[in-house]
Amino acid sequence: MKFQSVNELEHFSFEDSGIQELQVEQGQITFTFDGALVKAKNSQNSRYQDMYCGTLVLQLEQVQIARIVKEGLRYYDAEGRLLREVPDEDVPVTEAEPVLARCAKGKVFTTVEDTVEKGYAWEFGIDVPQEDDEEEVDTFWLCLVFESSKAMWEKYCSPSES
Repeated sequence: MKFQSVNELEHFSFEDSGIQELQVEQGQITFTFDGALVKAKNSQNSRYQDMYCGTLVLQLEQVQIARIVKEGLRYYDAEGRLLREVPDEDVPVTEAEPVLARCAKGKVFTTVEDTVEKGYAWEFGIDVPQEDDEEEVDTFWLCLVFESSKAMWEKYCSPSES
């Protein structure tokens, strides 16, 4: 790839980026995003503005899945009265693989950087279409701790080209 950025995740925005592919291999997770934004302060962005890139491949090395959470819901009636509540649900490690497969069809709505003693920690908030009704989404929080990151992309483009 023409552009490579190492350990600069804070200089990207993945909000509203579709996940085209999510590969999990021993010690490595690779995301392929559509619609990521390279911020102006990124070392590979020589322009003075945030720029979209077409397809961005993000590799996280020496990665551990710290936690996967399926976000709960609250259901209200038309008058604002709480009808029922579904609590957040921790996804057990044994069930991580099918959840990650679902996340590979999702869209990132936010990322949050956390502090850790060594390396990096990021949470990806991902909306995933429900299997039985694609108009409804399930929200997952994928919490990752890793040693290093490498983002790679081929070109910059306008939003209409991404």
